[in-house]
Amino acid sequence: MKQLFILTLSVVLLAGCKKAIKRTQEQIAETLIVKAITDGRWLVSVYKEGANDYKPEFDGYEFQFKTDRKVDAVKNSSVEATGTWNEDRVNIAIMADYPTTASTTLQRLDGVWKLKDSEWTWVKAEQIIDGKLVTLELRKK
Repeated sequence: MKQLFILTLSVVLLAGCKKAIKRTQEQIAETLIVKAITDGRWLVSVYKEGANDYKPEFDGYEFQFKTDRKVDAVKNSSVEATGTWNEDRVNIAIMADYPTTASTTLQRLDGVWKLKDSEWTWVKAEQIIDGKLVTLELRKK
């Protein structure tokens, strides 16, 4: 009976340790992802809605993502507008939202962007808006 109790206790402790290890791994991954996003400024290198190329509208903008889930749109060395961002680890997406007072150009970044490919210095993302495929690529400055 004592051996059964020790075996049961060992299994419970092992299961708890596995959960703790997995939770720690997830926290480390999230920390690295947030660091990659928030370390440095980003430039829009591609923005297409269907066949329309809107990338020139983003010339001169730099984007600074912050750990408090805010993102500054910087143009001519000053913050033009501040939006919000959040990651969706389950769906591998980034959600962005600029206020209605922001320019139409910045509001083009609103929505849920499904990440298609990325490295530490660039990201490719897509979303469907009004039935059109919208492609966004960001590169670190």
